Amino acid sequence: MIERLIRIWGNGPQKFSAFMGHFAEKRIPKWILKPVLKAYISYYHIDMNLFKRGVEEYMSFTDFFTRRLKDGVRTFEGLLISPAESILTDFGLVSSNMEVKVKGMGCKLALFLRKIVTINFKSFAIFYLSPADYHRFHAPFDMEIEKLIYIPGDLYSVKPKNVEKYNTLFCDNRKVVIYGSSDYGKFAMVLVGALVVGKIVLNFGKKRGTKLFEEEIVNLRFDKGDELGAFELGSTVILLTESDVLSVLTVEKGEHVLVGQDLYQFEAKLV
Repeated sequence: MIERLIRIWGNGPQKFSAFMGHFAEKRIPKWILKPVLKAYISYYHIDMNLFKRGVEEYMSFTDFFTRRLKDGVRTFEGLLISPAESILTDFGLVSSNMEVKVKGMGCKLALFLRKIVTINFKSFAIFYLSPADYHRFHAPFDMEIEKLIYIPGDLYSVKPKNVEKYNTLFCDNRKVVIYGSSDYGKFAMVLVGALVVGKIVLNFGKKRGTKLFEEEIVNLRFDKGDELGAFELGSTVILLTESDVLSVLTVEKGEHVLVGQDLYQFEAKLV
């Protein structure tokens, strides 16, 4: 349906997403917004009892998409936790030639991160946030964030079927990359923009867009479970670490995971 609208629109996913993003942020009369949100909630089977506000309290589509969970409905315990409510679409070892293989198709990290990779990443995990999911993302472990890289790009749909069909999709799409250090060595947390809205909003840093390739030094510490930011509609989080910890997770590929869910219940494999 969305792809058909884009063809009718005629200007590609960026222009369509920019229009939809502008529209989504607009305050809308409740008599219009409430029935639309109720239909969305019903279609995606969203349990609104998990969230702090009821459907009648949201002022815009973006306000609803970035809704917050009630305190205590998710726990953030364990050695390594899921950064998002999502489908764990894939995980494993980074290949010897520095490729991340998704469904057997490789994407070179140098293309993916748009820079020469000087960190010896050993493992990766990919978390796909669907339109039904809670759209905020959290720290999967205690971390020292050193810098942010803003990477401009396209805004194609990151649905698993699209990723399987176009193996360069993650390389081509807009991204923000969080670099830092943890008990698992150096890490990169890659936030991938997607179709329709595409905006990645961090709770820190100065930049709010990804129109230019830019680097920002931040030097901040976050504890496991701390909220880092939000996607204004579904998207993808990709984790890369110097440890092989992400290759031995305790859940199955394709399984839906909760934010804060313990993914690694054994003794941590440190660098």
